[in-house]
Amino acid sequence: MKRKLTTFALSLIMVFAMAAAAFAAEVPTVGTGTAQENATVSVYKNFALAEGITVPDTSFEFEVTPKTADAPAAAVAPISYTAADTQKSEKGDGVVLFEIEKESPIHFEAFPHAGVFEYTVKEKAGAYEGIEYSAEEYLLRVYVANKEDQDGGLFVQSITAENSKKEKQSKIVFTNTYRKVASLEILKQTTGSLADKTKKFDFTIQFAKSATSNDTEFTGMIDGTPLSCPVGQTVSFQLRHGQKLVFDNLPVGTRYIVTEKGAADGYTPKVTVIENGVQLSDKQGAEAEDLNSSAENAVGNLVGEGKNEVTFVNEYHEVPITGVILNNMPFVVLIGSAVLAFALLAGLKRRKATDR
Repeated sequence: MKRKLTTFALSLIMVFAMAAAAFAAEVPTVGTGTAQENATVSVYKNFALAEGITVPDTSFEFEVTPKTADAPAAAVAPISYTAADTQKSEKGDGVVLFEIEKESPIHFEAFPHAGVFEYTVKEKAGAYEGIEYSAEEYLLRVYVANKEDQDGGLFVQSITAENSKKEKQSKIVFTNTYRKVASLEILKQTTGSLADKTKKFDFTIQFAKSATSNDTEFTGMIDGTPLSCPVGQTVSFQLRHGQKLVFDNLPVGTRYIVTEKGAADGYTPKVTVIENGVQLSDKQGAEAEDLNSSAENAVGNLVGEGKNEVTFVNEYHEVPITGVILNNMPFVVLIGSAVLAFALLAGLKRRKATDR
C-alpha cells in the first residue's frame, strides 16, 4: 500500500512538473538573452491612417518609469514619421487602410545586482491635431541573472511585457490613428440657349465609410435643406441648374458614387470629377442613360484631403426651326403671286408664238 502511495505521489509530482514546464513555455517574452548577449526589447509604433491622407511630419515619445526601488533608469528614443515614409496597404471591401510600423529599442543603464526589475512603459500624449494617441500602458519585467563563469558578472536573461489587461504580450505595440475631414460638392449645370434652367434632374448617391471611421451616416445640404445619407444605402435627390449638394466634415478615405438618372428629355449629360485635388478624365453620357461619377474599374470616388468636386453638365440639343412663320405670310403670298403671274405671262406669250 505504501509503495502504491509513493508511486501515486511521484506521478502527481511529474504531472505538475510537466504542466508547469508547459505553462512556462507558453509565457511569451519580448526579449531573450544569454551570458554572451543580453536580452533586448523595443517599442513598436503602428501608425494607421486612411487613404487620401498625407503622412504628417510628427514624432511620438515614450516614458519608461522604474517601479522597483533600485532599478536603473531606462529610456527610448522618439519614433518619427514624414511624408516620405512608405505605406503598407491593407485592402478590404473597397477601402484601404495604411499601417506604417517602426521600432525604437529601450536602453537600460547598468543593473546593480541580479533579480527582477519592473518598469512601466507608456506613450506620452501629444498635441498633433487629428492623431489619436495610445492610452495603453505595459508592465515590463527584466530578469537579470548572474554569469556562472564570471564572478559578479550580470546579464539580462529575459524580458516580459504585460498590457493593461494583465495579458502577457510578445511585443510592445502602441497604435495611433490619424484622421482628417474634408468637404465634397456635387454641382449641376445646363448649357444651350433653350435649356430650361428650372428643370430638376434626378440623382442618387451612395457612401462607403473610411477604414478609420465609425460614422454610419453623413448629412449634406442643398440650399439649406439637409439630405441624410446612411452609409451603404442609395439615396435619391434632385438638382437644377446652379444648385449643389455640399457635404462638410466627411472623413478622409470615404468613398462615394453619384449617378444622374437617364431621361429622354433632349439633354446629353457629361460629368467632371476632381478627386483629392486631381481632375479625372471627363465621362460623356448619352440621353436616356444613367451616368455615374466613378472612373472605370474603380470602387467609387475617393474623398481625399484635397479638393473633392463632381460637376454634371447637361447640354440641350436644339431642334432646327422648320415650316412657315405666319408673321411673314403676306410677303410669302405676294412673292408667290408674282411668280405665278410671271409664269402665266410666259405661257401666254409662248401660246401666241405657236398660233402664228
